[in-house]
Amino acid sequence: MANAFLPVLALRAVFLFLLVAGSLAAKAQTTAVATKFEHGTLTQGQPTGAWEYFEEGNQLALRMNYDSSRISYRRPDTARYELLINDEWRLVQPSRPPILLGSRAQRRATVSKELRYPVAAVQQQLQGDVLLSYLVQPNGQASDFTVLSSPSSDCTQEVWRVLNQQSDRWIPAVYLGQPRVARFYLRVRFEMVRAPTIAAGRAAQSPPPSSGPFTDAISVIVVGIERSSPPRQR
Repeated sequence: MANAFLPVLALRAVFLFLLVAGSLAAKAQTTAVATKFEHGTLTQGQPTGAWEYFEEGNQLALRMNYDSSRISYRRPDTARYELLINDEWRLVQPSRPPILLGSRAQRRATVSKELRYPVAAVQQQLQGDVLLSYLVQPNGQASDFTVLSSPSSDCTQEVWRVLNQQSDRWIPAVYLGQPRVARFYLRVRFEMVRAPTIAAGRAAQSPPPSSGPFTDAISVIVVGIERSSPPRQR
């Protein structure tokens, strides 16, 4: 009679083992993220639960719940943005501004870290701004990246190289009750500094001023030492 319960006990043991193993595996695939730009949890590489995104100065910009796909907080924004309305670009104040699903400060820091001053541009002493525009579609996708100006093709290719590594997700703008196409700009300044002075070091940390909330500005600075000619021997 006792032997009749052995299969049942064995099945229960297997079930408990699988349950514990599954729980441990789930915990192993969950990662907590806590940086100065974002706080949240990744489950199997995807954001889950509540996330908080911060801009410079530890300023909370967005609180997003990925389980319910709802925004619980967004920083007040009364600025005007470039929106496509009736086939015409207009600078208006949307009822909901376009918001990067993340931290724009983190994106600027990531792009700035990855950018390198092209060697060919340094050799030719070329400097200036790579200015490009892009659109944020009503579905939240960034598209139509267009270079408007650039000091050289090498600088352009360097910006393209880094941008191709980024994957932006946006909450689209809403104006007059409808999601709208928004236009943004990215300005990357390539600048050469002759001497490694304290002022140059400070400039390397300070991006050029932006022209509005729809523009991100980044600096790439190369510092060189100006060598003097050796004295002539008499």
